Amino acid sequence: MKRNSFYVATTVLAFAVLIIFSGDLYGQRDERRISAVASPQSIFVENFNYPAGTLLTANGWTNHSGTANFIPVSASGLTYSGWPSSGNAATMTNTGEDVNHQFGTQSAGSVYAGVVANVSAAGPDATNGDYFFHLGPDPLGSTFRGRVFVKQDANNMLAFGISKGGSNAAPASITYTGFVFPINTSHLLIVKYSIIAGATNDTVELFVNPTLGGAEPAVTVTAPDVTATDVNPGTVALRQGTTASSPTLTVDGIRISNSWASLLTGATFDAPVDFNGDGRTDFVVARNTGGQVTWFWNLSNSANPTAAAAWGLNTDTLTPADFDGDLKDDIAVWRSGAALTAAFYILQSQTNTVRVEQFGQTNDDPTVVNDYNGDGRDDVAVYRPGTQGVWYYRTVANGPVTFVPWGTTADFVAPGDYNGDGIADFGVRRNNGGAGNFWVRLSTGAVQPVVSFGLSTDTVITSDFDGDGRSDLAVARGVGGAINWYWRPSSGGADQQVTFGLSSTDLFAPGDYNGDGRTDPTVFRDGVFYSLNTVTGVTSFFSLGATGDRVPAAYNIH
Repeated sequence: MKRNSFYVATTVLAFAVLIIFSGDLYGQRDERRISAVASPQSIFVENFNYPAGTLLTANGWTNHSGTANFIPVSASGLTYSGWPSSGNAATMTNTGEDVNHQFGTQSAGSVYAGVVANVSAAGPDATNGDYFFHLGPDPLGSTFRGRVFVKQDANNMLAFGISKGGSNAAPASITYTGFVFPINTSHLLIVKYSIIAGATNDTVELFVNPTLGGAEPAVTVTAPDVTATDVNPGTVALRQGTTASSPTLTVDGIRISNSWASLLTGATFDAPVDFNGDGRTDFVVARNTGGQVTWFWNLSNSANPTAAAAWGLNTDTLTPADFDGDLKDDIAVWRSGAALTAAFYILQSQTNTVRVEQFGQTNDDPTVVNDYNGDGRDDVAVYRPGTQGVWYYRTVANGPVTFVPWGTTADFVAPGDYNGDGIADFGVRRNNGGAGNFWVRLSTGAVQPVVSFGLSTDTVITSDFDGDGRSDLAVARGVGGAINWYWRPSSGGADQQVTFGLSSTDLFAPGDYNGDGRTDPTVFRDGVFYSLNTVTGVTSFFSLGATGDRVPAAYNIH
């Protein structure tokens, strides 16, 4: 439970502009980003990076229908030129299980949901085909929207269709392409669900094998049933229909976003401490082994074996983050020292190579590592406390160091993405007569109104509990031996509070362990992670490590 001595200044300092040095402030070399910022354009990614043969329901997906033909992970993934995907895939037949996965509910703009599908057989034209992929609200219920259909002709060619809410029992609600797509071929299908002000007027469109890498192309087909009821999309689903009409297929590379461009460039909800890039926080601890640090981790799934690596000294600060931009957090530490001696030591997951980046000096706080320019990579960064606190970061190899004056001696840092633009903002919590006042300077330079939330003695936990892609004001407090978690949803509504954990023993480890885009209140206690799903109210636990182990500072606790 680490606190940062940090800042915030007077009104004049609050409006201080960014100053960029052209020189090498510390003699650092390079680097980029950390996991607490979540772009609102980057909502969910599923590349099925799970052991082949395991079921989707054992890997974060939820069954909502069917008690047979459970959907398994297949041994090899699909590829489509220009579409990011990796890992394995999921195999679907028919007359079986249907599953769904949550993502952060969207209430404005457009939602893009892409999937790579390889169909080996589909229902004949006479059946009007059937749907296998769709969106829905959260919880899913039965209001399926953006249904993607497929059917097959006598020449073994496929036609893909789209409806807003209609089924194959109502063919007038479906618009199909021609039979121009071959079977046994990977096709890219992207649903666009546009949320329109008013009732029963949202629109749904489908792109089939669109041109990638440029501006949004023309849609392939548009759903005709606009007057079907509207939803705020918050789940994606895979469906296995009847034997007579449904396809047999493999799917991979599911990506959900709310901009066309970020389908390709945006990461998943950037869950903190995510070593395999699946958009879920992993279970990670670090242990003192003779003065060195040994990391132990499990990739957010009990089916994965626990891995270990020796990296760093026990006196180092643990700062795992995606410094190389491969969507996977790298094992990293920051080592205190004099200027030109303090440094980040990073084991880059993309190339399995070591990078040593000199940056900062003794008494700096390196837990503010984040993406300060929105390029999808974490930047080396430190906060330097003082009468005038200063944030330092560097976004380009051998480039200039940027510094932002923001904070004062007794403040606690509260970094995050408060406006949802995918770029880290500068936040602090200041004592105001025992109350906690949050001061936030956006990356744009705009200063938000001061907000009173919690007590000045609370632990600051900057995170996104409501899944809208923006950091919520959040704190935790020991009350009667328990831990009370409080957050103010940036999406609106009443302040939230849950009681979870023991104040005398637990270490905070909040993260997105189920990949739904929301932070889960989580604690580490004597070798066990305990996590609370605030949507379902279900508590889960995972055994890893032992008493005395540490958890990374990148869980974003101050």
